[in-house]
Amino acid sequence: MKIHGLGINIADDYVDGRQGRLSDRLRLAERVGYTVAELGITGLNVIINGELIRERVEAIQQAMAPFDLRYSVHAPGRSNLAFCHDPPLEYRVLQACLRFCHAIGAGVLVYHSGLQALEAARSGTAPLPSDDELARGAAREVAALRRLAPLAADLGVTIGMENGDPHLWEYAVLARTGKSAEQLVRYHERLRTAAIVAQVERVDHPSVGITLDLAHLHLATHALGEDYLEAISVAGPWVRHLHINDNFGKLDRGFDAERDRLPYGEADLHLPPGWGAIPFVEAFERLREYEGDIVLEIKERYLDHLGEALDNTSRILGEGGHEVVGLAGREGRVDTDR
Repeated sequence: MKIHGLGINIADDYVDGRQGRLSDRLRLAERVGYTVAELGITGLNVIINGELIRERVEAIQQAMAPFDLRYSVHAPGRSNLAFCHDPPLEYRVLQACLRFCHAIGAGVLVYHSGLQALEAARSGTAPLPSDDELARGAAREVAALRRLAPLAADLGVTIGMENGDPHLWEYAVLARTGKSAEQLVRYHERLRTAAIVAQVERVDHPSVGITLDLAHLHLATHALGEDYLEAISVAGPWVRHLHINDNFGKLDRGFDAERDRLPYGEADLHLPPGWGAIPFVEAFERLREYEGDIVLEIKERYLDHLGEALDNTSRILGEGGHEVVGLAGREGRVDTDR
């Protein structure tokens, strides 16, 4: 792998629209030694009802100005071009996300693959979709991405479709509707990297690729009983962006708070790399041809350990002999051999 920079996500729920908090987190990221920050749209107040608000964008640009960081952007987690109640609005939101990326010089927009069709059944607003409806949803996503891709290219942005992770509530929906647990992947196809690869191939545009979340995939392959490293290899040629953090591959048990999950090692914990059970050395070996950034998605409760997370990631990369061309060391040192 040729890594351009190691980044950290800026937590939406911490920023929550407050510019001072964004500045605080960017300052911390730079001081610790990260060279990339990933901003979540939902924390910034820059898109309202599908419209990009120029004044708010300018305020965010001012907040970013003092820092020597590069950026990526995460679209709203609920964004779904396949299964949503208002496709035109969904499309406008993602257009606005792309324009925001351009405004701040971000080269990647992370978009959760839309191949998750359980939300309406969860809320009780619609039954589970039929096979024909599932196929139409996948086709809607491809068509929308084909329309968005030229805009992304013009703005210098790559759309990275992110893979998903399983949740106990999804199994509960299946049980309530008389479906077996084995049918989860039918309604939540983005658990499998092969399904996202198929969507990217159908879009067939260089500005649309994959954001591979190694932590999501660890949970998904454990739940499905599939081979983790092979799933990485399947995605490899289309990966344009990487998300990492650690976990133990365990399904959640219905508890949402980290304080309840952590003692039991359950769910998408967003731990610093090295704290869980993900085999990062072997995972990175399956991504030898990858060139780009690695963004660490670390929960706020581990804020005191951002330096350790950076050090652990640098060490893991070093063990695999991967090239890091943009890494500021701790306390301002440039040190890629730790």
